[in-house]
Amino acid sequence: MSDLVVERHPLALPAPLPDFDALVVAGDVSDDLQGSIQWLVQSLDGRQGSRPVILVPGNREYWGGKDVEETLGRGLELANLHGIALLSDDALRIDDGRGAGLFVLGATLWTDWALNGAGRATLARGHARHHHSDCRLIRRAGSSPYLPHDAAGAHARSRAYIEDALGSIVAQSTGFSPSPVALVQGARPGDRAVVVTHHAPSVRCLPPEKLPDICDEWVGASLASDLEAVMHAWGAPTLWIHGHVPGPVDVMVGRTRVVANPRMHCQASFDPAFIVSV
Repeated sequence: MSDLVVERHPLALPAPLPDFDALVVAGDVSDDLQGSIQWLVQSLDGRQGSRPVILVPGNREYWGGKDVEETLGRGLELANLHGIALLSDDALRIDDGRGAGLFVLGATLWTDWALNGAGRATLARGHARHHHSDCRLIRRAGSSPYLPHDAAGAHARSRAYIEDALGSIVAQSTGFSPSPVALVQGARPGDRAVVVTHHAPSVRCLPPEKLPDICDEWVGASLASDLEAVMHAWGAPTLWIHGHVPGPVDVMVGRTRVVANPRMHCQASFDPAFIVSV
């Protein structure tokens, strides 16, 4: 699930909870990262038992008034305290109980503004500087605004992390020993990878019936970037979960199933008990 925005639209999780192995939340639970973690803890009330709860921060999680670095640092402390796996360019391995498992790679994956090509990215960033809410509500260290070029830089870091971690997982799962500096350690034969991001990884994640509402080119570029090459490459993830789109998504891109179950703007289609089998 993603894009819950619980301050505006209160939500109760299903009772009882569905039968799941891991709960994945792809960002925008609330307008503050600590508040999002607290909401998850209170809403679950321990009902998840030993099953992992994975949260990837969305852009809204950084709207709380503190700078990006402080917000993430405090969020990690609170998440660790409550047993929530807060993934920001980080990974978690979930064992399937039979000797193999899934590596979940998590990143906000801020947009690179180049959904319509590198030549249009400058124009998209220019429009976003004037109109995008993130530029007013997210701060860098020193209280400077978090501007589109900052997001593009963070995108590059996250994309490199995802690509390198996927390569490491597939290499280890086919029998190669990891180097001491591999981003991911401990992958076993048969292990697979799932990527979780807040921003979308393909233009195909923008539902066609919603595209007429996205009248400005830069708006689409604020929602998604083009990472389709990752899903066609050696080491492509089995599944890619994301949020930050105006409708549900379930498509195949290359070798990867891409899904989103957002609540904001599409409450009629949102399913709080949505299960994806891998």
